[in-house]
Amino acid sequence: MTDKDIHDICNKYDIENYTIEDGLVNVKGNVYLNNKGLEKLPLAFGIVSGNFYCSHNKLTSLVGVPKEVRE
Repeated sequence: MTDKDIHDICNKYDIENYTIEDGLVNVKGNVYLNNKGLEKLPLAFGIVSGNFYCSHNKLTSLVGVPKEVRE
């Protein structure tokens, strides 16, 4: 996945204040991916400095969840 792909996905899901490091998305703030009908996460996350919401989807795997969530 290219950086442009990542930027496009972040834009689609209103993910802001992020950086890309080694293909992982680090976010300073909350990530809201709940109620999107997702079967898998659209990105791989590194550190999320906030809350990470991904409930009420159809996830079949937790691949891509943040390596660390800090509040």
